[in-house]
Amino acid sequence: AASNLISTNELGSLQDDPVDQWEQRFAPVRERLPFVRGVIGYISDSDVPGADFDAANDEGEYILTQYALAPVVLVRGTDQVWNVANLTRDSFERWQSIHPSGFELVWQQNGLYLLHRTDP
Repeated sequence: AASNLISTNELGSLQDDPVDQWEQRFAPVRERLPFVRGVIGYISDSDVPGADFDAANDEGEYILTQYALAPVVLVRGTDQVWNVANLTRDSFERWQSIHPSGFELVWQQNGLYLLHRTDP
């Protein structure tokens, strides 16, 4: 899955490194987490009912996100105290309408949302 994601990016500039770009995209998330090691939740468009998503890229994005945030460990879902959402704006609005409370939006940028669970 990661190979598919990387190979589609290779159709662009030969100078672009998709793994490096992914790490740079997630650097602000890492900087805002209150720990260096731990577990955080992860959701993507595929986790939002009715959202459009590219199944071929979904698993690759999850793997690249795990790599970019290591040694932090990702688990699917939002059951953790800290969670990252890799969502389009429409998907985030759908997700937020399903979860109107229980989470504080700590930071957002470029389709990434850092969420802090406010209820146990």
